[in-house]
Amino acid sequence: MDSFSVLLDLQRRLDALLSADGPQRVTSCGQLIPVAQYFIDLRVVATLVLASWPEASGFAATPALAQAIGREAEQRLRDSRRRTSGASKRPYGISSLLSPLESPLTMGAVLGIAERMLDGREKQWTRMAVGPLYGSALALHRDTFLELAHLPGTSSALQEVLGVAKGPADSSSPEPYIRGPRNG
Repeated sequence: MDSFSVLLDLQRRLDALLSADGPQRVTSCGQLIPVAQYFIDLRVVATLVLASWPEASGFAATPALAQAIGREAEQRLRDSRRRTSGASKRPYGISSLLSPLESPLTMGAVLGIAERMLDGREKQWTRMAVGPLYGSALALHRDTFLELAHLPGTSSALQEVLGVAKGPADSSSPEPYIRGPRNG
């Protein structure tokens, strides 16, 4: 299948999740969660894919999509290093790695990988796929990616996969904030 078809299929699946008559829940890390929460999980894993590239390159749907991510990841890493101040403990350039993607091709490629990783029917499979990405991202900038793993609204399933889930005494599970109509 060519890259264009892969991206169109991804767009159709995401559109179906966002439609008014779409599902209320979807699987993430082997657990059914609200659709709005799934998109937060998708954002976290997509960020890990890009920040740890080429760790996830084997999950790319086509070589062309992998190349697009590779070019973007290299540029962002260069920008991040360029903007880092020698005196600061926190690199100013970390925002280069976390800012939204401008290229629809690259964004689709990254989301496609994140979708496949979250689609694992078992947490253990997702842990094996996402764990190395998270480890690489932590090595890049620990505080930033620990914060990302605790992003409000992230599913408890993804937090377990990342090893940052709250203990039983802290198990309150607030509903994710849903902006606008049902899934919008």
